[in-house]
Amino acid sequence: MAATSLDTSAIGFGLMDADQHSTPGKGAYEKYIDPDKRHMAIRTEMVDGRLQRTYNGRPARFTFENFQVVGSNDVLAEVGVSDLGRDEADSDGGGQPMVIPGSLLTKLNPLKDLDADGRREFVAKYRQLQEHLDSPADRLAVMDSQGIETCVNFATLPGSEPEFENDYEGLYANLNALNRYLGHEWGYNYQNRIFTPPYISFADPEQALIQLDEIMKIEVPKVIQMSTGPSMHTSPFRPDNDRFWDRCSEAGIKVSTHLASLTRYAAQGEEWNEKEVMLGDMDAFQWVFYYGDRPAYETVGAAIMQGWFNRFPKMQLLLSEQGTVWVPYLLRKMDHAFMMGRRATWGKMEMRPTEYFNTHCFVAPFPEENVERVVAATKSVDPITFGSDFPHGEGLPEPAEYVSQISSFSEADQRKILRGNLARFLDLED
Repeated sequence: MAATSLDTSAIGFGLMDADQHSTPGKGAYEKYIDPDKRHMAIRTEMVDGRLQRTYNGRPARFTFENFQVVGSNDVLAEVGVSDLGRDEADSDGGGQPMVIPGSLLTKLNPLKDLDADGRREFVAKYRQLQEHLDSPADRLAVMDSQGIETCVNFATLPGSEPEFENDYEGLYANLNALNRYLGHEWGYNYQNRIFTPPYISFADPEQALIQLDEIMKIEVPKVIQMSTGPSMHTSPFRPDNDRFWDRCSEAGIKVSTHLASLTRYAAQGEEWNEKEVMLGDMDAFQWVFYYGDRPAYETVGAAIMQGWFNRFPKMQLLLSEQGTVWVPYLLRKMDHAFMMGRRATWGKMEMRPTEYFNTHCFVAPFPEENVERVVAATKSVDPITFGSDFPHGEGLPEPAEYVSQISSFSEADQRKILRGNLARFLDLED
């Protein structure tokens, strides 16, 4: 195996990474779906001469057909990597070219200072590494070489709910299949080092409970994943789901969300004469108002101001790959609403929203974000946790390089960001 090799001995401790990725194996849904629902399985197949995913026999609602990047990236193009940070020479088996870690970064882009031969060697290295990322034993070897002790591994399709918007039977059949795949082939808590969250949809409270039952038959997970934003037009924090959260609270299960390239937020643009599209086709207006920030801050706002954290004080929420630029604005607005006496939707808020955020929420800045601005708003590093986004194009090919981004913090605070805060979320020893 060609693994990465960065000397992390100077740091003095293993990193804990809140945002890594793997890809479900080809045929995973067909293999693990209930036999009588196999015809509903998410598949990768030829549609109109193109290889693409189908959902219960339906082609994906949106694709990257019209994706355009302003300007060209010669650094990537000369080694066969597209502007999306994907290696056009290979495919992951799902009809998508493989990503090249770090190829979409700016300051931390590993390709920018290499000559043409160096870039080709770099891309070749990560082509070879890809086959070692999608099984837990191989992934541990890669993590060891990177100085990563623990990671949260997102292996789901977080945009699958909108694909089944009018097909709840197909939605839950495929999510149950996905969760079986994750539980049996990864383990939800592999050696207490790789935490792979099963995915829950709260479209139907009873089905969500059935999902949880099926998951816990395999293993009690430390983390589950839900959509960022509403779950099929409904809040996961509404009282209809309190039985679900009671069980999670009793079992010590935490919650995570992750950025999705397809959500129902894009439909909001229709009110402004903007066509509903997925990430790849969003124009500037859609990208600013409906992509990442709004789903993230509405999810946090709902958890706090709909009274969820007050009703379930043991619950904690991790937001990965959603950045932090929205945090100062949201905290200021929520605290203002609280000081004006605005009530929680269900139950009450017994302290300022910023206090709920600092106690219950964990956010992973994008690798090149200014963390000092966020800490100035929170007045604490406790909610900040490191997330590399490895092996995506926007992620760090050598996760330990993130140390340079937080050099202005004390050694104690650096350790919290790089390790301690995620250890606290996962109930691990720091």
